[in-house]
Parts: sequence; C-alpha cells; structure tokens
Amino acid sequence: MRTPGLQYLYLQKPFILILLVATLSVLPWIGMGEYYTKGEPREASVAVSMLEEGNWILPRVYADEFAYKPPFTHWIIAAFSLPSGEVTPFTSRLPSAIAFVIMIACCFFFFGRNLKGHKAFIACLLMITSFELHRAAMTSRVDMVLTALIVGGLVSLYYWEENKKTKGIPWYIPVLLGCAALVKGPVGILLPLLIFGIYLLLMKYNFWKVLLKTTIVAILSFVPLFIWYYLAYREAGQDFLNVVWAENFGRLLGSEDVNIKYNLGHEEPFWYNFITLATGFIPWTLLIFFSLFGLKYTIRIPQIKIWKDKLLSMHKIKLFSLVAAVIIVLFYCIPMSKRSVYLMPAYPFIAIFMAQYILYIAEYHSRVNRFFAVFMGCLINIVAICCLLALCGVLNIAELSGHFVSRTKTIYDVKLFSDALSQPSFIYILLLIALFYSLFVLFYQLRKKNNLKIFYTVVGVYFMFGLLQDGVALPTFKNGTSVKPFITEIKKKYPLTKDNMYVMNNLLEYGNLYGPNFYLHNAFKNFEKELPESGYFFSTPGAMEKILPMYGDEYSFSLLDQTPNPYNDVREVVQVYKLKKK
Repeated sequence: MRTPGLQYLYLQKPFILILLVATLSVLPWIGMGEYYTKGEPREASVAVSMLEEGNWILPRVYADEFAYKPPFTHWIIAAFSLPSGEVTPFTSRLPSAIAFVIMIACCFFFFGRNLKGHKAFIACLLMITSFELHRAAMTSRVDMVLTALIVGGLVSLYYWEENKKTKGIPWYIPVLLGCAALVKGPVGILLPLLIFGIYLLLMKYNFWKVLLKTTIVAILSFVPLFIWYYLAYREAGQDFLNVVWAENFGRLLGSEDVNIKYNLGHEEPFWYNFITLATGFIPWTLLIFFSLFGLKYTIRIPQIKIWKDKLLSMHKIKLFSLVAAVIIVLFYCIPMSKRSVYLMPAYPFIAIFMAQYILYIAEYHSRVNRFFAVFMGCLINIVAICCLLALCGVLNIAELSGHFVSRTKTIYDVKLFSDALSQPSFIYILLLIALFYSLFVLFYQLRKKNNLKIFYTVVGVYFMFGLLQDGVALPTFKNGTSVKPFITEIKKKYPLTKDNMYVMNNLLEYGNLYGPNFYLHNAFKNFEKELPESGYFFSTPGAMEKILPMYGDEYSFSLLDQTPNPYNDVREVVQVYKLKKK
C-alpha cells in the first residue's frame, strides 16, 4: 500500500496535515533545554508545591510567597508530572504545547468549514510559524493555555448564535470560559463576552436580549472562579484579596495604590501593542511590508455609510473575526500594563485576513511574492551554509563574530550557538539535510509560475529553519544560560536542606531567584521572617549591597560559591553564603 505523501494529505486530508505540522513544530522539542528565564521556573514551582506539599488551592512557591495566578494551568502541569513524580521542563511545557495544537485544530475547523479556498490552511500555517505563538507554545507559562481557551470560547459562542440563535446555553461555553478565568482571572470571561456582545449587536440583536444572554453566561462561567476565590481567601485572607485586586484591576488602572509587595511592571504606551503585533507575526509581516511597494494607491474620501454597508455585508465568519481582532487589540491598549502575549487571542482572527491578503498578493502581485521568496531563501540559505561549514569545522562562528561585536553577553551567546552548531548529532544532520532540501525545492519552484506553490515552499523553508533552531541551537543556549548546573554542583558540596536555605523575599527591593528555587524544590525560607541562627543564604551582588548595611552587624555572611557569570534567569551572579548570627 502506498504511503500518503504531503500532496495527498494537502488535497485529501488537510486537517491531518495541519495537525501533523502543528505537532511537529512544538512537541518533540519542549523537553530539550533547561529553564533560562525567570517566568518558567516561577510557574513550574507552583506545580512542584502542589505535588510535594499537597496544597492545590493556593500553593506557596517562593519562601512565604503564594501563587499570583489562578491554578488551572498548574493543575495540568502537576497532572502531567504525576507519572514521573517530578515536574520537569517537558511536563511543565506540555500544557502550552497541547493547547497550541488544539487551538490550531479548532481554528482550521472554524475557518475551513465556512471559507472557501486555501484561506484556512494558510491562516493556520501563519499561526504555526508566527514568532509569538510559537514562543508561547514552547514555554512553561499560562498564556498559551489562556489563549486556546479564549479562542475556543469565542468559536463556541459564534456557533451558539449560528446554529441556535442564542437559544438555550450549551454547557461547554461556561466550561471553556470558566477554565479561562481559572487560568488568569475574570478577563477570560469578560473579554470573549464583550466581543460576542458587540458581534450580536452588529447582527441587529436587541440590546437587552444581548445583555441578558451575556450576563447569564457570565454568571455561570464565574462560578468556578468564585469557588476558588473563596477557598483561597480562607487560606490567605486580605493578602490574597490585595493580589487579586492588583492583578486584575491594578494592571488596568496602573500600579499605584495597590497594597502588594511587588511591582506590576510592563507599563508601555498604547502603540506598543501594534509594534508587538508586527514582530509577533514575523516573518510574514515582512511580506506585507514588501507588498506596500508593489501596490497602486487611489486616495478616496471614505464615506461612513459605504463602509458600514461593506462591514455588515461581510461573511459572518469574517465579521466575527474582525470584531474579535479589533476588540482584543483595543482592549489591551487600555491597561497600563502591556505585554506581547496579551494579544495572542487576536492572532487567529488576524491570521485569516493575512491569509486572504497573501492569496491576493500571490494571484495579482506575483513579483512581490517572488521577491519575498528570494529574500527569505537567500537569507536562510546563508544561515544553512554557515551551519554546514561550522559542522565541518571550517567556520568558527564565535571567532568570526568577535571581529564585529564587543558586548560580553553577546559574545557569550554567540559562543553557545557556535558550540551547538559545531557538534554533530543525528538530529542535527537530519534537520540540516531537510533544510537544504526545502531550499532546493524553493529555488526549483521559483523557476515555475505557480505563485501559491512558491509561497508554500517559503513556509516549508522557514518551518525547517525553525526546527533547526528548536532542535539544535536553542537547547544548547538554554542549558548554557540555565542555573541548573550550578545548583547541581552546590547540592553535592554543601549539606543543603529544606530547613537551612534562606533568601530575601521583597520584590520591591530585590529580585527573586526563581530558577534556583525550582531546582532546589521550593526549599527557600524568608530570611527576614525567620531570622535564623545559621544556615545558607542565596543572593546576588546587587542585593548584598543593600543587605549588608542592614544585617552586617548582626550576621556574618561568608561567600562560599557563585555562578561563573551573570548569564542566567536572574541576570546576575548567584551567590551562596554561609550565614551565622554573631
């Protein structure tokens, strides 16, 4: 029996193909490389506490600190970690990867069943290869799970109106929105219902009926979150309510006058969101940018009535997608706190319009499409040749870069990538061969006149380039900037236990050592609360400049060990002191 090829899957089983591509883009690589940012071990430590301490409501994660976010994602991490008995980078990143694949599948069905042509397929490829979504799918954070639940909730709300005209309430809608709220708070409910409500009004539903329906769904969806709030309040009281207020309203109104012991951060101007959208869809925003120089422009004074008629005459899927994309972006322009991951729920609904525009470019502006293909092909070909030369020992990338860069951190990072690309392995050779083959196909297709195939081969080349990054370069980089080797070493050298390790826990003054905390299984105690007789103290040089004037007369701090450089999740040298009361 003949094994189905890619062309057969594309023509006959496109859903299976898109599912395979989405899965291959993330699942094989999430366990490769340790934590190298502070966010991943911070979230993973919550699941560690759940498994080791048995507190599944409000686990303590750093000295006396409790988790800031609702626990749904951490429950999943803990569940995935139960078979092995420990939380690992693979098990903690697995919820994000699975949520990403499920979201892609959901979007393919949503767009594919209602829009003709290649739009749904291309939109999913854009999402799979977009920088922002791919990065979130590969990390141990809550944002990808939240995005998938919000998108799933929006699709369910759409079909509720499409199939039942909002009669009854399907049970899965409050479940999806309730789970979204258990990931990151009320925004998981309020934002989808705001989008849905505006969409219904554009569909000429009665305002009071819309208000009633969305209110009922909101009440049902809030039940799980309120139950968790009640249980968590019983454990932490007013401190918990302060965090809830700060995380959900402080980020909206600003970080002033919030009674918490850390800065909310991420305060950016409104245009920051549009910059992150452009970078988040790299490299496909480059194609859109190039197209601007190949289009003819006609300046017309817009007439509101004409635009309104065009808007209301759109296909319902497109109208819903437009409303979702615009509302999500504008909604996140309001809060003082802004991060690129906040906008991820808008990506599927933006991607469908990008797919339509790319099809237009391929059909009517083939020169732009071909220019972009040549640009991407040449750029990635140069990288591939450098990888091959490094693998053969002909090119030393670190030595070459030394002539162009002088920043110590950059030199260190390039050295890590250079080491990764010069070490032969089966997966490295396989991915490099696949990349060169995809480049060959691209330049072969450029000799033809099928512009859609040219675009697909560009996607294939960039996809293989991404696999080479995730499977070869990034794991070495992550391991080289992880604090795990240092923690493993000091655990062998010193008698560290859960009862003798101390840190400062005041984020207004000091940075928390989330990486060391994870690899030491949440063993840190709060020095300022415990004031121990002796023990081991973990800190950084910058923090010690503040600590010694306050406690130097009462305690002696003898430096025992430290990381060889500051290139880790803390972004400072991590030090271990022998602590003793005078």
